[in-house]
Amino acid sequence: MKSLTAVFCTCLLCACAAVRPDHYYILSSQPPGEIAPRSASARQVLLRVSLPSLVDRPEMVLNTTGDAVTVLEHERWAASLTELAAQTLGQDLERRRADLLVMGPELSHPGGAALKVTVEVVQVTARRGKQVSIDAHWRISDVLAGKEWAGGDVFNAPLAEEDYAAVARALSDCLGLLADRLIAQLPPGQ
Repeated sequence: MKSLTAVFCTCLLCACAAVRPDHYYILSSQPPGEIAPRSASARQVLLRVSLPSLVDRPEMVLNTTGDAVTVLEHERWAASLTELAAQTLGQDLERRRADLLVMGPELSHPGGAALKVTVEVVQVTARRGKQVSIDAHWRISDVLAGKEWAGGDVFNAPLAEEDYAAVARALSDCLGLLADRLIAQLPPGQ
């Protein structure tokens, strides 16, 4: 009986020692740096972003071969990936146009936003050692002018490094490329 207890305790200690720590990642706005303060006359932009449920999860998801994915239990996003993407894209837009004040649906009030931007990320693909890509569709509505624009494209960023932080950097780069495209379609300031 003592030897069975000793074996059980040894197995329990080995299991505790083998626990891998979790690593957490965020997205970064591009280009890096501080965002200039906005004036009271900045145009308000209501930004909504959606991502597929396959990747909007705490764990990082990488594509392998064919239609297979790997869900990395210990490589995790620090918050909802949809929230991180919306926050980062909003900062990217503000960095590119000083006359914009981007807010999410939770901060806006009815009739407050002059522009509404809805982005649906249809697919996110991340292949270690290759690239990260996002396939996105968007709709831009100028509430005051009553005009709308729509578009869609695939944005790619190389993933030369093998560490998981490189996946977050490449996804940030893809969002920066998307911001460039959105800025090109946004109506000029008034």
